[in-house]
Amino acid sequence: MINYKYLARVHHVPFDQYNGLYVARDYRDPYSSRFICSYNDGKNHKARLFQFFRRCGQNEIQRDWELHHIVEGQHFADIDFSGRLSKMYAYELPCVLIHKEEHRAYNRLLHIKETDELYRDQLPKDMLQRSQQAAASAHDKSQQRKLQIRIKDIEHLYLDAYSGDTVLQRIAQNVINEAKELIG
Repeated sequence: MINYKYLARVHHVPFDQYNGLYVARDYRDPYSSRFICSYNDGKNHKARLFQFFRRCGQNEIQRDWELHHIVEGQHFADIDFSGRLSKMYAYELPCVLIHKEEHRAYNRLLHIKETDELYRDQLPKDMLQRSQQAAASAHDKSQQRKLQIRIKDIEHLYLDAYSGDTVLQRIAQNVINEAKELIG
């Protein structure tokens, strides 16, 4: 289940029928909702959620909807000062259920070389290796300034990527704030 503090200052309600699933307003339409959950909870509830939609008269094609990590694992690894990426990626980091076309658009932005050049310093390609390196750096006082810059760059990346979507911006910021707390 996602860490509840990732939803701080986000207007949301728990979706009672599905433990670990939260509903927040969609910024594009006041009558539409976004579903927020961990990747694992989303996978476990997705089929039943789409059955619920059909019972409510909303006939969506389940395979057209995907879970998107609000802070991507490759970026979180850079600021994973606790060294818990493997567990957090599946069970704690927040995801949003979005249409696959929207997911592709975010991935085109978040997973390209130019984005890395603008917002990230050079770290190993392997996420777990980056996570371990970030955790080790967090304990080295001489690395504090570099880590603060890294956090600021990741903050700007997600503010820009989710421009206009205050719900995803706020959740991303909450995830990043937790990393800030770990290095002081």
